[in-house]
Amino acid sequence: MLEIGLRVVRGPDWKWAQQDDGEGHVGTVVELGKPGSNTSPDKTVVVQWDSGSRTNYRVGYQSAYDLRVYDNAPIGVRHPNVICDACRSHGIIGMRWKCARCFDFDLCTHCYMALDKHDLTHPFFRFETATNTQGVKVPPRSQSLDTRLIAKGIFKGAVVVRGADWDWGDQDGGLGGQGKVQEIKGWENESGRSVAAVAWLHNPHVANVYRVGHKGKVDLKYVHEAKNGQYYKTHLPVLGEHIERLVPPLEISQFSVGDKVRVMSDIDLVKQLQEGHGGWNIRMSDVLGKEGHVHRVTERGDVRVQFHIGDDNNQDQSSTSVTQQNRWTFHPGALSKIHSFTTGDQVIICADEQRLRQAQKGHGEWSHEMISVLGKQGRVLQVYGDGDIRVSVNGQSFTFNPQCCVPLTTTSSSSLLNSTSHNTLQAYQAQQQMEYASSVDWSLQGGSSIGGGTTNSSSCKQMLIYNTLLGHNDALSSSAIVRDAAQGKIQAVRDALNKNPQLVESRSGDKSALMLAAHQGHIDIVKILLSHGANLEQRDADGDTALHYACFGNQPDCISLLLSKGADINSINSTGCSSLHIAINKQLLECTKRLLGHQQPSIDVNLQDIYGDTALHDIANTRVFGSFTGLDELTSCGTHPNILNLIKELEEARQQTSLVPTEGTSPDRSNNECVDGRELIDLLLSVSNVNFNLKNKRGFNVLHHAALKGNAYVTWRLIELCRQLVDSKKDDGFSSLHLACLNGHLLVTCLLLRCGHATVEICNSRKQTPLHLAVAQGHSSIVILLVRDHRASTKVLDEDGDTPLHLILSKSQQSDESCLTLLASDLIPQMPVDYRQTPNIVLAAFLIKCDAPLLVKNRQNKLPLDYVSDQKLKEYFILLNRSTIIKQVMPNTSALSPCIICDECPADILFEPCKHKISCKDCCIKMKRCILCQLNIDAKYTHDGQLLSSPSINATRHMHRLPSTTTTSNNNSDGEIISKVVRDLETKVQELEDGQSCSICMERSRNVAFLCGHTACSNCAHPLKTCHICRKAITKKN
Repeated sequence: MLEIGLRVVRGPDWKWAQQDDGEGHVGTVVELGKPGSNTSPDKTVVVQWDSGSRTNYRVGYQSAYDLRVYDNAPIGVRHPNVICDACRSHGIIGMRWKCARCFDFDLCTHCYMALDKHDLTHPFFRFETATNTQGVKVPPRSQSLDTRLIAKGIFKGAVVVRGADWDWGDQDGGLGGQGKVQEIKGWENESGRSVAAVAWLHNPHVANVYRVGHKGKVDLKYVHEAKNGQYYKTHLPVLGEHIERLVPPLEISQFSVGDKVRVMSDIDLVKQLQEGHGGWNIRMSDVLGKEGHVHRVTERGDVRVQFHIGDDNNQDQSSTSVTQQNRWTFHPGALSKIHSFTTGDQVIICADEQRLRQAQKGHGEWSHEMISVLGKQGRVLQVYGDGDIRVSVNGQSFTFNPQCCVPLTTTSSSSLLNSTSHNTLQAYQAQQQMEYASSVDWSLQGGSSIGGGTTNSSSCKQMLIYNTLLGHNDALSSSAIVRDAAQGKIQAVRDALNKNPQLVESRSGDKSALMLAAHQGHIDIVKILLSHGANLEQRDADGDTALHYACFGNQPDCISLLLSKGADINSINSTGCSSLHIAINKQLLECTKRLLGHQQPSIDVNLQDIYGDTALHDIANTRVFGSFTGLDELTSCGTHPNILNLIKELEEARQQTSLVPTEGTSPDRSNNECVDGRELIDLLLSVSNVNFNLKNKRGFNVLHHAALKGNAYVTWRLIELCRQLVDSKKDDGFSSLHLACLNGHLLVTCLLLRCGHATVEICNSRKQTPLHLAVAQGHSSIVILLVRDHRASTKVLDEDGDTPLHLILSKSQQSDESCLTLLASDLIPQMPVDYRQTPNIVLAAFLIKCDAPLLVKNRQNKLPLDYVSDQKLKEYFILLNRSTIIKQVMPNTSALSPCIICDECPADILFEPCKHKISCKDCCIKMKRCILCQLNIDAKYTHDGQLLSSPSINATRHMHRLPSTTTTSNNNSDGEIISKVVRDLETKVQELEDGQSCSICMERSRNVAFLCGHTACSNCAHPLKTCHICRKAITKKN
């Protein structure tokens, strides 16, 4: 079950932080990965989260599964004849839950999950589709209470805006318009819970319907999420994880997607067949006898056929034309595959002379010699452009209408029929097929009776039943020896091959007996098959050979046997994977030893798959448990003990969480499987001709890949073997240190710095250092390691002019909290308690404490503090490192800078508490805040340390305006207050007079103004050519 439209939540291997907006939030599968894709490779899907974010996730890629299926109703899953015994809804949509104890008791997903209906101590079976007859048993809900989560996203009550697939103009009132979800419902009979009815705020009385999963489209994203009740996450299916189910052999379909088929003409027979297989619709009569293409084959074996306009193919022109893109579901027995003949095909010629005469008109014409080949078997010599075929029969060759030839379903029928023994089922089938060729109703081949003959309904039914059973019997016979080989039935395989040696190449599906025997480790059967000439290089649909299968099955003895018999050790499948790729990916130590130990020819360890990965790249995924000597080296290098403890804690956590199930393996592992991958890693790295410099298609060499995956042991061993790779860069300038810091791999970062001596301030193509990346992702522990232990500069600017401090204050994401206690207690003891619980603020404070510049503007002309809206927090940041600000503002303390206001007098007034000197005595009189840092000014001091003004004096300036509300008995105190008020008033008067006096002569009043805004008295202004304050040319005096 891997289709677009599925609603999903995070799964067992999730490691992508809050990309989904938190666990429990729901998204929609909108795209399936494809082999060879650089953006979304095979075994990945792209998910559009309800929050609006969109990215791809693993559904089997590298044996990891990031998602679970929350609801499959949007893809049209329905159980038509099942009633929910709680809510009594008829035809359960989505997953069905059947009690394993009670007789015939079923629940829908909502009643099972959100409402906890029925006994919580009863186990249930989960049925994901209506055709799944076995189901998957899940434990009682009472045992899973700790796994309950609340589903959140676009549900009833959510406030939404237009989303990624919006295609509805301004129905929402325009960009940014909000609406409220009134209901989640299905789209007619096509899908369930796949659309949302939304009432927009600009028109709340009208609710329009928008897609939320229907056909893989999502028109909305939420502004405020809504809840949809609880769910048991471990009870949901893992998206992409294959669950083995026993499928009866008779369910194997002879049809594949894209096959060209023709519907039989007998309407009565089609009606009978359609019962229980999609039903009959009167409009289906329009396509009887018509050709179409297989759109899909359902899980129960029914065939969905698509018809197009113009696909009449010379049928009766009076028939009703076929509707564009018309699709109908048919019983497979109502269809006949239109064979596309190729040279060498075995065919049976029509046995009806009259029908053959009629059909040959315009197709090579009728020849009297053709009578001798009626009903005979022949071989196609040539296929002409118009579709006619040249067939050789008993030494004669004729051109036939392809409608007069029936392809043999078994290619070996000729040899079987000519053999002396006809006692095998395959020979019997071929013989029966030739006998039935004379009684075939050729209307099935041509759409109408050739030669005007009438259709024999009884004969049609007989032939239909025969063809259906024959196809199944073919599957049974061709797979009998394959099944016996897979089950280890040595005698059965030996007897079958002794009777008919040609069965050695038999297949079941696309798998041969040798492949399955090698996979299961039945070495005696492998020997028997090889002794009968089994093809070692025979491939399945994925391009895998028997050697690949032996590696998949972890069968080292079979690997050795196949190699000794000449199997190509460097053979690759359709994804470019060799057997070594498989052994490394599945961490099979003994299999890897057998492959690497083979001498003639030797294995190529540098083979690259379609993604460019070598086996060496794949060892980055190898699990390593326990500590290693690299930690001792870190200790000896003087790593800060707090950091070292943190590294050890993280490594212990890695040991507990790095158990990732590999594809195709059960939890019970073989003794040959490598549980701790160190020996496997050392084994591969010891090969003499390993090329460490090879890059994959994304530009990663092996050290890049190890840093990306966070594999500390592989990183450590690669540093020992090829230290020159430490500072090597990808095409985008990322080094291994960049990748480790970006992805939060603390131990790998420490190894690269301490053991690999990586350049701590190495820049990528965007001029970002590892510190930029670690800060942007909020990896606090790595920031501490870089800045405090390795003196990484906090002043480096990236291409946007941002320092690390810009990034941490401007980004919305939160830091990890692993080091908050360490930071707050060890580095910033003065930090206010209110801010210690905010990771970004703690990390920013740490950077400021480590001399991060506060006065550097980026390309948006913003200082780091411009991103801080809280004034108290801004003041705290400035006070945290006043010495840094002073050095930034006044790097040369021996010479005073001019006043930034008048640009004449020296800036000799010191502001408290910010310590800035930016103004002269005259210009600072009215300043209440520092112009540079915007801090409140508590006091102003002259260069000789005298107090120029203070809040207490300023506060008493206007005391005479305040009414007295208290009485004092201290006359001395009253006198002092009055004296201060008088002095303050005198100062105020003097300031007012100074403000009106000419700033040049300081005697006369200002009565002349310049265009620049400055003034002077008329006497002083008369000789001036330039303004005495701003130095601008004076063009007019008023």
